[in-house]
Amino acid sequence: MMFFEMDEGEVSLADIKRIAKHLLDKKYVLSHITPEQYQALAYIITPTLAPDHNEAAIRECWQHLFDSFSIKDSKDNVLKFYQDKQTGRIYFGDEAGWKEAQIFEHNEKNFTQLKYCRGL
Repeated sequence: MMFFEMDEGEVSLADIKRIAKHLLDKKYVLSHITPEQYQALAYIITPTLAPDHNEAAIRECWQHLFDSFSIKDSKDNVLKFYQDKQTGRIYFGDEAGWKEAQIFEHNEKNFTQLKYCRGL
């Protein structure tokens, strides 16, 4: 599971690029994504000379990934994105981990104590 702390307010372009790069840096993720998913992640992190950095297109690509991106772990659990509506924190993992994270999030406990906390 992975937790992503965002900049204040809405998810920024820098946040989106950081998350995409982090996913692409994980060998486990790379070995389980489709070519289309890889292309979408790569598009997000590819530098551009466009004055607006293709922000609208990247945000559209990100929203599609956020809504549909999923892979299975070694135990056949589906890993996908979740977002805490109160804090904006983004979580990538399975449903059991997400539920546990919510308990810790709203009780303001340390994430390192999570039972399901493990790196990909």
